[in-house]
Amino acid sequence: MKPRVALALSGGGFRASIFHLGLLRRLAELGWLRRVDIISTVSGGSIIGAFLALQWREVIRAGGDDAAFMRLVVKPFLRLVTERNFLAEWLIGAWRWPLRKLLDERFTRTQAAADLFDENFFDRKNCGDLPDSPLLILNSTSLQSMRSWRFTPYGLGDSRIGHALWADHTLSVGTCVGASAAFPPVFPPTRIRRGDYAFSGPLYGESELPHFPLIPLTDGGVYDNNGLEVLIKPVSVPGVQERVETADFLVVSDGGAVPQYRFNSAGLPLLSDALLLYRADEIAREQVTALRSRSLVSEFISRKRQGLFVTLRSEVARVGGAAFASYCKHVGTECLIPAELLNLVRGIRTSLDRFNQTEATALMYHAYLMTDAFLWCYRETFAPEYQVDAIPNPQWRIEFSPDTVRTWRSALRDSSSSRALR
Repeated sequence: MKPRVALALSGGGFRASIFHLGLLRRLAELGWLRRVDIISTVSGGSIIGAFLALQWREVIRAGGDDAAFMRLVVKPFLRLVTERNFLAEWLIGAWRWPLRKLLDERFTRTQAAADLFDENFFDRKNCGDLPDSPLLILNSTSLQSMRSWRFTPYGLGDSRIGHALWADHTLSVGTCVGASAAFPPVFPPTRIRRGDYAFSGPLYGESELPHFPLIPLTDGGVYDNNGLEVLIKPVSVPGVQERVETADFLVVSDGGAVPQYRFNSAGLPLLSDALLLYRADEIAREQVTALRSRSLVSEFISRKRQGLFVTLRSEVARVGGAAFASYCKHVGTECLIPAELLNLVRGIRTSLDRFNQTEATALMYHAYLMTDAFLWCYRETFAPEYQVDAIPNPQWRIEFSPDTVRTWRSALRDSSSSRALR
């Protein structure tokens, strides 16, 4: 299987989900959705990736353009995350958890979240209801094998335990998304009953692991927060006979957490072991993410690989030089998000609570404008079929007048702290 365009949608809660919508909106305007053959997702990227995949046939049937994408994906999704507080609803349902644990040994707080996803985002569909194309790969992390665990429309598994077809035990989309988004310690691991599936065993000749009855799966971001591994080298995925080859054009949307430097060393002697371990883990994850990102960008620059890397950490101004000046001349500097607001946008929390309209608009617009700018500024490095028009013409432009800046500043002021019960 040789994809034309492959999408990688990172983790990062609803913040990442909304950020990815901005990138996808610009791709829809350019008519690129029909070219997308594979989508690899993690955590918050899995939420929007599965939501999009279940609407995909209808979006393409309606033209596959910006109007169809806005009507069938953006507006319904934003309505859910700006009018509902799923974190609060999850907590309110906690009184039922002890009873459910008695009835189902696999029930966890994560399954309670998965049930909310199924009911509100995925219309209680199973993975078998996902489209054949684009191929959606939902990435989790196997705590036993320390590998990326993948769910597809056809099956599940990893390279060490092996792959299996769904057969008579197809999981709901919400359950698989929940496994991908089971951020520890808030959400405990999802547990897969091994006896329900006929796993093939190790794919690459490694020794078999012990056959424990339950396979614990945690957040896909523990292993690979951008879902890149399955897209940067030829790999086998569950239920697909052919190996998935590297795509002609790779689009990476990274809405993950930015580094946190607020650390007070004065209290170190009193710092608890748990906090110290959390900080050490945070540093390790930051370095792994940075190494993956630098390697990918280096391949883009050297033209070893064609693609686009859009990250919450970046901005249009990073292009620099004559290309940035030319872009600004066409689009207008008044349409670029001011630096003071960008810092607030980057600080928006990764959470599953209710987002306000300005938070949603800011995240989407940040990703949208970077997608437009990077595709245009680097267009000459792409093959002809992936080169955009000579004059940039994003349809969505926000002019940052003093009133707009004040409105955004006020609405984003408390965005870094989760408003769990609001």
